[in-house]
Amino acid sequence: MKHFLSLVLSISSAFLFGDDSATIFSKDRLVQFYDEFLLEEKLYLSEAGVGSYGGVYDPFTPPPNPAAPPFKSGYLPMALVNQSGYPDSQVYVLVTGDLTDGATQAWGQVDTSPGSNFGVASLVVAATGQNATQFSCTLSQLPSYNAGNGNTGRVLYLPQITSGLVWFSIGEALSMTVNGNSIVHPSYTTTTTNFDTFEMTYLLSGDPQVSVDTTAVSAFSIPLYAYLSGATSVSANSGVYQPRSYIMEQLESAFASATESSQWSNLVLKNGSTVLRCLSPGQAISASLFDENYLNNSASYGYSYLSNLLTYYNTHALSMTVGVTVPSTATYNYTGSATGNIFSFTSTNGGPSVTFEAFANGPPYTSSTTYNILEGLNLVNPITQPTAGTAADAVSKLFEEAIVAGILPTTNTVVLSSLVANQSSYYKVNANLSSPGGTTGPWYDLYSKVLHEFGYIYTYAYDDALWPQVLLGAPFTNNSTYVGITIRNSQ
Repeated sequence: MKHFLSLVLSISSAFLFGDDSATIFSKDRLVQFYDEFLLEEKLYLSEAGVGSYGGVYDPFTPPPNPAAPPFKSGYLPMALVNQSGYPDSQVYVLVTGDLTDGATQAWGQVDTSPGSNFGVASLVVAATGQNATQFSCTLSQLPSYNAGNGNTGRVLYLPQITSGLVWFSIGEALSMTVNGNSIVHPSYTTTTTNFDTFEMTYLLSGDPQVSVDTTAVSAFSIPLYAYLSGATSVSANSGVYQPRSYIMEQLESAFASATESSQWSNLVLKNGSTVLRCLSPGQAISASLFDENYLNNSASYGYSYLSNLLTYYNTHALSMTVGVTVPSTATYNYTGSATGNIFSFTSTNGGPSVTFEAFANGPPYTSSTTYNILEGLNLVNPITQPTAGTAADAVSKLFEEAIVAGILPTTNTVVLSSLVANQSSYYKVNANLSSPGGTTGPWYDLYSKVLHEFGYIYTYAYDDALWPQVLLGAPFTNNSTYVGITIRNSQ
């Protein structure tokens, strides 16, 4: 405690006597605070028999991968290490997803009784009258094991499941109901509980058989850092590990510094002075917290990005190369141009022509091209989405990916392999924008820019194309494959 008091006094005196170095809670100061107070206090509590002590760690260094947990044949173990700053009894877990048919929604009913099925989740088909609270459990109710590096882990055993979500919440279980046969997810704008999700699919007939990722496509709230053993993907780790408070401060700072800060600052959702979460732009539009016509509102910003794009490609060609799998695997080269407010693409090597719907504004927001782009809805037909893998699907996705990353307009050929090889070029002011585009906005996804500075995390619907590192995949090997999730400081 004496270290904590001296640190507080030093910071306080710096504020009082004008030491500029103390006016920002830097990474170094947070590390010092953690080392000298939080860990010391946790150790005291541990010695008193309250809580657990996970060893000293730097909150700005990726955590070590959890050691392999005990296996149960046929199940995918999820090793959970709690470094959230909250005891295991206050961290809740819930599993939802689809059965192997990919259509029937279900809950994961976790066996919390010591025995042969301790920690095993069995899928229960969703039905009217059920609530998520019936299927939630705390980490303290799961079997524990030695996760290595001084950490005690908990284990959740998952059966085959598609479109799976593992929900984490702090302090209380989430409340979700069922409408018909569909699970109603909690509102990102009205729910005051701190929660976040982790995406996964475990399907023996899948390719890959195990696919997992950390996601902030709808919102960011809890830092989760993932590991997949035996990964055959670009990376075996994804997610973020820095303290929640630090990430939120950086998001708020970046938004406040934006020219159109009146829009971006609305993404940080608060309950009084308490930060609840940071919404993605698409999610914020649906909640009327972000301009549904942000990319096409010259009356408000003195500039329209979409108008600039149309004008540019009225006199320049947009060259794109896409891969398709439907009706057969092929690579097509396209030349795009704008006439009026419509983009059309013609293939130079046999691909079908693709034409986007005319750019439009809301209300309603669902009619807005801005919303469709930021939410990742197809521009050929946002309502009836083209079949995945077709040319209409591939061209629209690549076009939108290039917009959110700030690549368009460009005279270079837009092809994913080139974009991925130059990820450092994402989220920058585009030199081809007409005035005052370069000094307004920004017109790329600032939310994605900030979060990607912290790690490989899904922030946009098609981030696995721009950032292949976000998606982890592996074959399932019985008694060998497992997922590790470290829940980092969430206070």
